[in-house]
Amino acid sequence: MLLVDERIRDIEYKYLINNLGQNVEKLQLSDDVYEEISGHSDIFYAKIDNKIYAAPNAKILKKEFIIGNENVGYKYPNDVKYNICQIGKNVIGSKFADSKIKDRINIFVKQGYTKCSISVTSENSCITEDNGIYETLKKYNIDVLLIKEDNIKLLDKNKNISKMKGFIGGATATINNTFILFGDINNLKEENKNKIKKHLKKYNLKLKDFKGLDIIDYGGIIMYN
Repeated sequence: MLLVDERIRDIEYKYLINNLGQNVEKLQLSDDVYEEISGHSDIFYAKIDNKIYAAPNAKILKKEFIIGNENVGYKYPNDVKYNICQIGKNVIGSKFADSKIKDRINIFVKQGYTKCSISVTSENSCITEDNGIYETLKKYNIDVLLIKEDNIKLLDKNKNISKMKGFIGGATATINNTFILFGDINNLKEENKNKIKKHLKKYNLKLKDFKGLDIIDYGGIIMYN
């Protein structure tokens, strides 16, 4: 089962269902955060060791989810309490994490939008745009590809392109040896496109992108059984 922003485009939604054989639950937009991130799974949920931690004010709550202690709030850092990333056995997050999650974190970074900023590509590799994350993860011998990209977009509540910039982690997901980019990789800077393709080849990942479409940060995907 996949949790994804309800603003996902039809072609992407159908790919997740038909090509990956996954059931998809669309997250309704929340008024508890600003509209660009209001349907993002990485804002309301964290996945650690195949367990899902959910904010009490998340739109979808399942009996198997672990409910956190704190609601997600409108202003930073109250909106990043569940923005946690796991690479292999390493759990990466910030000091702003929900109290139920904080004890699980073994790598602390300054960037509160941790999951937004990290695209996990294997048990020991990722892509990021954040210098601080890059420098920290290198110290833990994680293979990190650093890019700088201005062409990842966010949507407002009406599915129009926002003036805010999106993150690589929220615009991607790695499922079943496929690296999914929500948009056309040709809309990235040429150097970043080439770097990412080389990185994916290194980890035997297939690229799935969507030709002709803007690259959209949907807050990534939370996958659970």
